[in-house]
Amino acid sequence: MTSYLASQNAVRGFLDNPDMREQEGVMFAYAADAATLQRLVPSPLQVAAPVVAGYVTHMGNPSFARPYDEAVLYTMVAYQDKMVGAYPFGLFLAGPGAEMALVAGREGASIPKKLADQIQIKHDDTGVQAQVIRHGTTLMDVHVTSGMPNDPEQAQQLFGPQLRLNHPVETVNFFVDYQLAQQEDGTNRFTNTRLLATQTTNITTAFTPGKLALTLTSSADDPVGELAVQHLIGGGTYTMASAKMHQTTVLTQLDAAKVAPYLITGRYDQSILSDN
Repeated sequence: MTSYLASQNAVRGFLDNPDMREQEGVMFAYAADAATLQRLVPSPLQVAAPVVAGYVTHMGNPSFARPYDEAVLYTMVAYQDKMVGAYPFGLFLAGPGAEMALVAGREGASIPKKLADQIQIKHDDTGVQAQVIRHGTTLMDVHVTSGMPNDPEQAQQLFGPQLRLNHPVETVNFFVDYQLAQQEDGTNRFTNTRLLATQTTNITTAFTPGKLALTLTSSADDPVGELAVQHLIGGGTYTMASAKMHQTTVLTQLDAAKVAPYLITGRYDQSILSDN
C-alpha cells in the first residue's frame, strides 16, 4: 500500500539513473539556416553545424514511467571547443507514462518538455509515418521510406557514429537548469540558472536508413516551423535497448536575465503569460 510518507527505499530509488529502455521509432535530420539556429541557442553554446535532427519514438519500458511516446527537435552545439552535444528546442510526450516522463525530464533533468495530444507511429511495408499532434495542430509529420537517404553522404556523417549496433555509445546533451522562484510581490522569476552537460550511454540494436519527407507546422504555442527546412538529409527506423543517463556536469552559471527568454517556449504555453 502506498503512503504519503514514502519509505527510505522509495527515496533511494527516486529517479535513479533514468533509462529510456526498449525504444522503437524513427530518427531524421535536415539542413537549416545557421543564423536562425544560433539565434535560438543560448550563449556560450555555439552551433556546430547548421542541422536540425530529431526522433519520434515509443519508449516501451522506461525505468521511471509507464510506456509513452516522445518526439524531439534538436541541433548539435559546442561548448568552448571542449565538447559537442545536442541542444533540444523542445520535446513532446504522449501516452500512459507521459505525465511521469514530463516530471522526470523537466523537473529532474532540466529538459524542455510538454505534453502532446497524440503521437502516432504507423508502420507499413514501405516505411514509417509519425505525427505529433498538439492543441489540434499536427506539429510534425514525418515519413521515412526504406531505401537511400535524401543526402547519403551527409546522412552517413550524422547517423553513422551513433549507430554502432549492440555497442555502448556515449552522447552528450546540454540543458539549462533553473529554479522558478516566486518573489515577494507575487511575480515569478528564473533564478540559479546553470548550463548542464548530461552524458547518456545508448545501445542501438537495429537501424534501417531511409528517405525522409517532413512537414513542420507551427501553432500559437509551439513554433516548430521556425526551424525551417532548407534541404532534407534523411532518416531511418531504429530500435534501442537502452539510453541511460549517468553523469551530469555543471559547466557554468548563466545570467538569469539573459537566458530567461530561452526557457519559456519549450516548456510552457503562452497562456501562462500575464496580459501585462
